[in-house]
Amino acid sequence: MNLMMCNRCVVFAWLFLTTISHDVNLAAQESGSVQGTVNFTLNNEPVHGAIVLIIGTGLVAESDELGHFQFDGLAPGTYELLAQREHLTAARQSITVLAGGVKTIAFMLELSPVHEELTVTTTAVDSSAFEAFNAINTLDSFDIATNMQGTIGEILQDQPGIAKRSFGPGSSRPIIRGFDGNRILIMQDGIRTGDLSAQSADHGVSIDPASLERLEIVRGPATLLYGSNAIGGVVNAITPHESFLNLRTNGLRGQMTTDVGSADAQAGGNGSIQYGRGQWQVWGGLGHRRTDDYDTPEGPILNSAGQLSNGRVGLGYAGAVGFFSAGYQLEDGRYGIPFAGRFENTSDAGSDEESLIDVDHQRYGLRIDVGARNLAIPLLDAAKISVNYLDWHHEEIETADGREEVGTTFDNESIVVRAEIDQQSMGRLSGKFGVWSLFRDYASIGKEAITPRTQQTAFAAFAYEELDFDRYRVQLAGRLESNHYQVAPRDHGAEKDGFVPPPLRDRDFLGASGSIGIQTTIGATGTVVANLTRSYRAPVLEELYNFGPHVGNLTFEIGTPDLGREASLGLDLSVRHQSPRARGKFNFYTYDIDDFVFTVLTGDTVDNLQVANFLQGNSRFVGFDTDGSIRVHRSVWFNLGLGLVDAELSASNQPLPRIPPLHGRASADILYRGLSLNPELVWAAAQDNVFNKEAPTAGYLVLNIGASYVWPLAHAAHIFSVRGSNLMNELYRNHTSFIKHLAPEIGRSIKVSYSLRFF
Repeated sequence: MNLMMCNRCVVFAWLFLTTISHDVNLAAQESGSVQGTVNFTLNNEPVHGAIVLIIGTGLVAESDELGHFQFDGLAPGTYELLAQREHLTAARQSITVLAGGVKTIAFMLELSPVHEELTVTTTAVDSSAFEAFNAINTLDSFDIATNMQGTIGEILQDQPGIAKRSFGPGSSRPIIRGFDGNRILIMQDGIRTGDLSAQSADHGVSIDPASLERLEIVRGPATLLYGSNAIGGVVNAITPHESFLNLRTNGLRGQMTTDVGSADAQAGGNGSIQYGRGQWQVWGGLGHRRTDDYDTPEGPILNSAGQLSNGRVGLGYAGAVGFFSAGYQLEDGRYGIPFAGRFENTSDAGSDEESLIDVDHQRYGLRIDVGARNLAIPLLDAAKISVNYLDWHHEEIETADGREEVGTTFDNESIVVRAEIDQQSMGRLSGKFGVWSLFRDYASIGKEAITPRTQQTAFAAFAYEELDFDRYRVQLAGRLESNHYQVAPRDHGAEKDGFVPPPLRDRDFLGASGSIGIQTTIGATGTVVANLTRSYRAPVLEELYNFGPHVGNLTFEIGTPDLGREASLGLDLSVRHQSPRARGKFNFYTYDIDDFVFTVLTGDTVDNLQVANFLQGNSRFVGFDTDGSIRVHRSVWFNLGLGLVDAELSASNQPLPRIPPLHGRASADILYRGLSLNPELVWAAAQDNVFNKEAPTAGYLVLNIGASYVWPLAHAAHIFSVRGSNLMNELYRNHTSFIKHLAPEIGRSIKVSYSLRFF
């Protein structure tokens, strides 16, 4: 019986391999090719390093030293191509590939302030934001260089639908559609960062924007690829070496950025290089940034200075099929937490000096990627396994009467393993699926060690599929995720001022999330997308186990170990338009969340902090974000963006805390050859629809003016920029800041930067 079964298996395997071989040979005989060139419109010189994308296929090529690119093995049919490099963009071109034929095309790139946004984070295949099922905003290296900020929270804060949570400049983090903390996922090159920025308002995202190639902000169902907790959205910080690994290139390429600013004595520099020879690639980078206490119309904000250093190295091999890479990165920084000493009883008795609190942090990471691509076999196009080890450590340094003392130490060690498979497109179907796991060990020691040592283990399986019916496309996404918390006894378990610490027990959570969406085209320039998502979020360890003074959130927090999982039902609608003279998108969303976890102030105080309990109740989020551009002259674009969210507890109609007000910006891009002038008005309405005991904020209007000069060459691009921010020296407060009642935002500032990209 066993021999018979073995023989059958051998015969089946032979038939299977024969079929694959026949299909591959047949595909090779029937395929065609596309080749072409990329040149500058201004002088007709070839462009090296331009990205050429075949929309909807995931196929990407890079132009060589002569501006040449080529795609082979294309099935007969009609394709749409796009070429782009460093804020240079070309119109799309539609081509038809014949069996055995070679199609030749030419792209002419020109400088454009409004250009196509590409994404690698969100879809089954690399695509543009116009085609994606998700609401996407991207900032490329040009956008970052001409508005250089110290953190990604600050650089994203004026985007429609996005705000900045902060306890000072060094601790900022993006808020998306009113969601904060663990409901927003911050990633670097597709892997979560491993920091503690979601835990507390005085913990920030340490990534230096100057070290990045691009920032992608994603809202919608593709977030299920990365985590069921990312109901608000995903921010993916993409580094140059990640982009480089997706393309096998020869020779030296890199980037260098330096910048200075006036209102906070900002000074920074960052550089990275990548070198490819044959199938081998190496890369490296270094950077440093510092700021002093920032100035406001009311005077300087003491202890708001910060500094950050970072470095990275790596080695990779990219063959025709197999590839691997290994990279190491480190970050070391320190930033002040303004006014934190007012809530810490750290000064010596009888001293009138307020203690200063700083966060001294380090992040170390080792990442290994192994995989294969261009497999060209049924069901399987590419496979990849990523293993990422991250060690985050920070100390809260208390300085009183000239002496420094470590108050609390935090350690967060994590290992993330992600394996995913890109499917071979089969007619109308394309997609990807995979598994993910997280092993985390969290510990803290000291006066704010209010969470006991906890080990978290999480596993997930996910899938994302798209069906293409010409004018209509359908997406299906799903994620099954389990989370297990194993908690150790408290180091200090005594009651405090009559409040008893909650009992500790291990918890397990299991939830299935899914989404369905449909997209349809409207003529040649419009797209409508609708997505329905059902997702689950497990409570985080802070919500379950906290007990004690948490200065970073200005509360004495009492967790609830019996919290259940959140369940949300969300509807996203997006209408997009894209033509040579106008482009824009309008996104509407509504989320009903059952058992939403939030904090309630009891009215009691302990150690100058208000007591807050973690509770659950149903909530509702409704809002929109929109932005668009109109070409009023060949060299003049007018841009407008707007965002609004309304969030409340369903039973009581009580507003949730720190919800951003209606906000927007209006700007113009005036282009003359390589020179661009960018006047901008950023405004926000008053926010008086506030949570219990939360302070309202007044509206404001801020004037910014930027000017940049881009000198594009065949193998390089120079970008010179000067930007004046808050030129009217407006006194205004950020409603989503935890210290808005104490610290206004930065005053008048002038920033100058220079950036070089070479290929």
